[in-house]
Amino acid sequence: MKPLKGNKKIDFLFEKGKRLSSSFLRCIFLEQESEGLFYVVSVPKKSFPRAVDRNKIKRQLREILIKNEEVFRKNGFGWYMLIYSHSSFVDFDELNNDVCSLF
Repeated sequence: MKPLKGNKKIDFLFEKGKRLSSSFLRCIFLEQESEGLFYVVSVPKKSFPRAVDRNKIKRQLREILIKNEEVFRKNGFGWYMLIYSHSSFVDFDELNNDVCSLF
């Protein structure tokens, strides 16, 4: 899994991607044929004004993505964007279960 970079690609993902949501996350994904797995992790500044808090949640989400890479590979190759939509901190195990149930 690699990070998805570039405003054009992320705008295209928002435009054409399918949306899923769970209790803590919103996911936008787009299936791609020949490319690998690419991801974007986002935490809104409105919910977490301190950068330290946003970065902590982003690190947790990236760790979950790396640990559960097989789950994403089963769904096929593509671009994934995970947006943290909960207004407070969540335990790592709960967040991990939420991501796995989402896919």
